[in-house]
Amino acid sequence: MSRQSGLGKRRGHTSASRSARDEIAHQTAVAPRLHGELSPVFAAYLEAQQRRRASPLTIKTFSHSLSRAQRWLDEHEIDATTLTPLDCEIYFGELLGRLSWATTRQNLAYVRAAYTYGVLHGLVDRDPTAGVRVGCSPDHEPQTYSTEQLRAIHDAIHTEREDLAFHLLAFGGLRLSEASSLRWEQIDEARAQMKFAGKGRKFRIVPIHPALRRVFLEYRAHGQTHVFGSVRESQPITPRTLGVAIRSLIDRAGIEIDSPSHAFRRTVATVMYEEGVRTRVIERIMGWAPRLMHERHYLRVANEPMRRAILTLYHDDPVCDHQHEPASAATPLENNCFALETAILEQLEHKYPTCFT
Repeated sequence: MSRQSGLGKRRGHTSASRSARDEIAHQTAVAPRLHGELSPVFAAYLEAQQRRRASPLTIKTFSHSLSRAQRWLDEHEIDATTLTPLDCEIYFGELLGRLSWATTRQNLAYVRAAYTYGVLHGLVDRDPTAGVRVGCSPDHEPQTYSTEQLRAIHDAIHTEREDLAFHLLAFGGLRLSEASSLRWEQIDEARAQMKFAGKGRKFRIVPIHPALRRVFLEYRAHGQTHVFGSVRESQPITPRTLGVAIRSLIDRAGIEIDSPSHAFRRTVATVMYEEGVRTRVIERIMGWAPRLMHERHYLRVANEPMRRAILTLYHDDPVCDHQHEPASAATPLENNCFALETAILEQLEHKYPTCFT
């Protein structure tokens, strides 16, 4: 009985798969796909991402990658449902000649995800990307900025945008996408911290360095929603726009470096590590996933070690004028916040003494 039921289920699944393919064929016959328009396989996956409430940035990234693949298919007059493994190898081989190893691997992952979804829902018979491999890029030493280079970059600042960008990246270690979309409401001045939902929408807190806080106080009066507002006041600038501005600043400072925006992030992590900050604290600040399960769920990092870690940045070799100013002038709210938290803890200790013994 169960065997027949299982056979019936398999037959039902096969019939459903055929129906889905027949429906796509019918839609294509009734309304032929326009040149440049996504094939039903790719379009269905993007619709699935929207139903799953993927972030707008994720959907935009997937759309960009699938549109690139669709243009190649159109140029070679290949239908997405008849794409062969050899076709895939040729396509991604050509990408590897134009793009970086990491970007090519990312594009492969996106196209593969679309075909995996298509196979699952009967839109295609097989995944042509299954056997495609993109090698790893040659290993090299990560590039970071020296304190002399950071001072040169600071001296080359010409605009408010460059000033904000420099301090956010050099004293916060933010990702370019996090910095470009940062809203003033994410900045908690009373607690001297910034709140983010980073990769994978993981919530994290980044303490605000006193030098960065002074810059925030200087520019916050502009009244914009976003720290880096665009021409349209309700929208932030794009990561690409901010990246171009940072590249211009780095070039003006006379520094040659790959990925100048991300080099700030590597520099922040490297400096904290060299200053003896625990790896788990650095991971919390940078928003990196812990490597071991017990580190994810059983090791607690309080806010105070994170604040101390941020204060180690260039403390012996300052890179900007704000670091020379008295610390007391920039942290009264932070001190009041700690006093308030201490008072609350003392009240709880008196009210529930057995919980603290």
